[in-house]
Amino acid sequence: MRRCLLLFCLFFSVHPALAQSLTAQKARDRSAPQSRTAQESQEVQSIVVRPGDTLWSISNTYLKDPTKWNVLLKYNKLAFSDPSVAMPGMSLRVPTGLIKEQYRAARLVYYTNKVLLRRSGVADWKDVAASMELFKNDTLRTTVDARADVRFYTGEVLNLYPNSIAVLRPPNKQADVELLSGEMRGMRSRVVTVSARIIPKTKNTEFGAKIKEDLTTLVQVYVGRASVEAQGKTVEVPEGFASEIKLDMPPSQPLKLPPLPEFEQSGTPGLAGTGHGPQLQMEGGLISLKIKGAVKTGAQTQQRGKNPDLIADVPKAPDPNGRNIKTDDLVKMVSVISPVQGYHVQMSGDQVFTKNLLDKTFDAFDTIDLNKLLPPGVYWMRVSYIDLLGFEGKFNAPRQVTLGRH
Repeated sequence: MRRCLLLFCLFFSVHPALAQSLTAQKARDRSAPQSRTAQESQEVQSIVVRPGDTLWSISNTYLKDPTKWNVLLKYNKLAFSDPSVAMPGMSLRVPTGLIKEQYRAARLVYYTNKVLLRRSGVADWKDVAASMELFKNDTLRTTVDARADVRFYTGEVLNLYPNSIAVLRPPNKQADVELLSGEMRGMRSRVVTVSARIIPKTKNTEFGAKIKEDLTTLVQVYVGRASVEAQGKTVEVPEGFASEIKLDMPPSQPLKLPPLPEFEQSGTPGLAGTGHGPQLQMEGGLISLKIKGAVKTGAQTQQRGKNPDLIADVPKAPDPNGRNIKTDDLVKMVSVISPVQGYHVQMSGDQVFTKNLLDKTFDAFDTIDLNKLLPPGVYWMRVSYIDLLGFEGKFNAPRQVTLGRH
């Protein structure tokens, strides 16, 4: 009885402290989201003020609620508080949560080699810097062997490939990216080119867009689906298909992308389940593409983005660059002749390809010695095929390879 009474008293002596501790913990848990929200509200973005701008004009342009112009006084040391006073050229710190979405900064999350930036309203090109902020109507330019990856505030992603120019959030075009030249890959990004408008139709849509020398736009969808608009016509392109949009012409009907290269269990890369298709072979660091009954193209594709012309010995093959070519002819040309004109090889030191150590496109009839391109070591490799029209298929699953001179 005494033992029970002792335990009863001990419980009541400890219980208030325990209850107080639990109450304090719950209070901290409730305040944590509020703290995170407060922290997010304190994130700021720099906005360039041009001579003659006022707090009122800046607020009307950039703020979701222009009446909150006085909040800017808390984040900037200004010699005045009158919103109608003209300001000198400067930068204003503005809470990100107050800014309209189209004006929120994107961020350069990755780049390699020489990438240039031209700010909105500025004529000069300057080198980019890691993790720098990018704003509405800024223009990015990649040089030879360069690449840039941009993430927008709302989650859209832009991968800009070599020799390309793109405008971010171009004004009055209701798009995330305007591709002026070259090639890009996007995730959920709305893209416009000189000949087409591309709109993702699913949350996970991933697609590529490439502008050829004659200003034709090639659109290829890897995940999800996207609509392609041009000359008053809209074509929906599903996953694994592509569309060609010539200048001042409506989009073509969807065309199937090149097949997926797969590694056979024997260790030889090839196309699983197809006895007559092109076979990608690798032995001792040498890569070659064995094509049965193929017709050579008239140009090599050592650099990404070049599209070869078909030579005259192709029987009645229509010119892929002809303006009056029919979709049925395109499908026939790609299916009757070997569909592969080249292959794109990427090599990296890790399986997720954080950094590409080799990123090149080779002609289908070239034999490539990887030992001459990379030092001895263990790498991860993935390959995609490129068809006669310049469309590129998906990369296969990465495979580990060992290089070394013997």
